[in-house]
Order: sequence, then structure tokens, then C-alpha cells
Amino acid sequence: MEKRQVKTMLRFELKKVLSKPMNKAALLLLAAVLIIGSILTIRDVTYVEENGNHISGPAAARHLKEDKNKWKGELTEEVFKEVIRENAGINAIGQEDRTLDSEKNDSEKSGSEENDSDRIQESNRIDARTQGFSDIRQLLNLAFCEMHNYDYYRADSLSQEDAASFYERRISGLKDWFESEEVKGSFSEQEKQYLIGKYEEMKTPLYYEYADGWKALLDSQYLPTLMMIVVLIIGFLVSGIFSDEFLLKADSIFFSARHGRDRAVVSKMGAGFVLITLLYWGVVLLYSLIVLGALGFGGGECAVQTGLSNWNSIYNISYFQDFLLTVLGGYVGCLFIMTISMLVSAKTHSTIFAITVPFILTCLPPFLGRIEMLTRIMTLFPDQMLTINKNLEDFALYSIGGKIFGAVSVMIPMYVILFGILFPVIYWVYRRAQVK
Repeated sequence: MEKRQVKTMLRFELKKVLSKPMNKAALLLLAAVLIIGSILTIRDVTYVEENGNHISGPAAARHLKEDKNKWKGELTEEVFKEVIRENAGINAIGQEDRTLDSEKNDSEKSGSEENDSDRIQESNRIDARTQGFSDIRQLLNLAFCEMHNYDYYRADSLSQEDAASFYERRISGLKDWFESEEVKGSFSEQEKQYLIGKYEEMKTPLYYEYADGWKALLDSQYLPTLMMIVVLIIGFLVSGIFSDEFLLKADSIFFSARHGRDRAVVSKMGAGFVLITLLYWGVVLLYSLIVLGALGFGGGECAVQTGLSNWNSIYNISYFQDFLLTVLGGYVGCLFIMTISMLVSAKTHSTIFAITVPFILTCLPPFLGRIEMLTRIMTLFPDQMLTINKNLEDFALYSIGGKIFGAVSVMIPMYVILFGILFPVIYWVYRRAQVK
């Protein structure tokens, strides 16, 4: 009987939230953002055809998969040698073509715009020949450049003998970076050893295959931006759950009811939790399925270090594990932020104050993080839970009990605990509310 009553109350609270015209408009806005974000993410994947023209989206993904999977397998020394050899051969052909074009252009006295277009097309045709191994070429650039000093043309100057030191270069590059003026004195010896140890733990040789679907999903800013918009819109929806009775002057009736200070409060908390959970997972999973469905699910087992964005990452995980970490972390962050918003609503009986909480916790920290004295502490603010996929390459470290941990390893357990503590507080605060 009690369970049936709570379920009925829960459905009633959900109906109240979803029946408001403004809330319906917010859900339509969220649907529009989901569609636009999916289209923009899919269009980010491009392919250069043999004639130099670009295509994007699913058609580009199919061609890229076919070309890149020719290099599918472990990235051994022989593979790097082959890439260096092919890259050098293509560059030599390209140089000959550019020389011929230059001689042709010098003999022409008019049509400069047309000549410029021809040169661009020729450059595109050269790029088309390398895009099958472009990811591996990119890794060579990263390994043989100074840390955080990327040079797109570094692979062009490598010899086949350099291939043998590829994996060693990643570790030695980190050690050299520690001694540079840029970061000298920024890390303790214990922190340096921790970071070096994480680099040495990376399983080699790396496994490679086409993974542009996962890279488009996780290496871009679209997913964190979508998560932030989801949090803001959910905040708009749940902000009135605990304040509506006071705004409608129905608080005296609500709290004088037989179960007004126990089951009714629980039903409001349940409505908030259900809304947060259904909307967050519904939007994030649908977005992920659309992107991966269009661009391909392959490559989820590739290490995140095989991509440009996470070459320096200390987290030795695959793209699929990165996805799980990102969406679970985002969910925990969303729960925490919404709990604060609902707590403010329950305490102040103000919808406006409650709405401002998600804005403050998600939009303000990025600006405060630019202040040098606040940079370190801002790495633990809840907005960082929505950008875990963009934080994997950060070297934010914390010492707990004499052991070193990465910021990502600290944040998720911390916010799970904080949510577990604060969510029940809503019940304690609201059931003691004073009737006006």
C-alpha cells in the first residue's frame, strides 16, 4: 500500500513538471540541441578524394575505414618504417608535381586565382594519398617533437632508423620536459616518478585500427558542451519541484496532509532523481548511438594514446573505457549539481535561486580557472566532471595519504560520496519547512 502511494505521488510530481509550457519548451530545445550537435559531430569527419575534393559524414567514414584498416594491427617498428618510407615516397612525388606546377604558373601571365585553386587541389590530392596512414604519421610527429610543441611536418624528416626508438621517445620526451624551463620545479620527485611510471605502464606495441567514430565522439568539444546544456536544462526543470507549493501558496495544504512531511517529500526527491537520470542518459546515449552509428563502432579497443588529443595521457585506457568513464563521470557530476540546485530550492523556496546553481557551477569555474592562484583547486570543481574526456591529458595530481593520484581518479569517488551525503539532506531540510 505504501509503495503504491509513493508511486502515485511520484507520477503526480513528474506530471506537474512535464506539464508546464516552459518545461515543454525546454525539452524541445534540448531535442534541437541533440540533433544539431549530432549533425555537427558527424560532419567533422572528412575524406579527401583522389581528385582533391572533400566529402564528409558517413560517406567519408566508409572510405576512411577502408583506407585506415589496411594498417590494422600492432604498431611495431616495421609498421613505422613502412609509414616513413611511404610518406617519403609520396612527398617526393608531390615535390615533383609542385615543381611542374610552378614552372607552368611562371609561364602564365594571367588567371592567378585559377592557379591558386589548382595548387590547393594538388595539395589536397597529395593529402589523399597519405590519409590511410595519417593517424600513424601523426603519432610519429608526436613522438619525435618536443612535448607540447607539435610540428605537423616532423615525420617528413624522419629516417627508417628512427622507427626503433618510437616508444622510447615518448618516455624520454616526458623526462626532457621535466627539465625544461617551462615546468622546472613544478613537480616533486614523487610526482615525476608517478608520471614516468604511468608512461611506462602503457602496453606496447599499441594496437591500431580505424576509430574515427570514437575520436569524433570523445576528442571533440561537442560531448562536454552537450553535457553542460543537458545540466542547465535539467536544472531548469527540477528547480521548481520543491518551491512550487510555496509559489502557488499551497504549502499549508501540502504539509498538513497526512503524508505531507514524509512520503510526499520522498516523492519529490524521487521525481528529481528520475528526471535527472532519464534525461541525462537518454540524451547522452542517443547522441552517442547516432554518432557511432553514422561513423562506425570500430576501434573502441584502441588505446586513447593512438589519438592526437591523448598522446600524453597518463590514463592507460581504451576509447571504450574512456567513453564509460566520461559518461559515468558526467552522470555523477550532473547528480551532484542537481542535488545542490534542489537543496537550494528546498531551503529558500525560490525557483530563481535554484536555477542559478547549475549556471554558477558549470559556467563560472572555467573563467575562474584562468586565475593562476585558483587553477589547481578549479580542477576539482563539479564542471570538470562534465569534461573528463578532455581532461585525460592533464597532469593535475593530488597527494592523499602519501600516494599520488590523477585528478580524474579523485573526482569521481569524491562526488559519489558528496552526492550520497547531500541527497538525503534534502529530505531533512524540506520536511522541516515552515508553512507561511
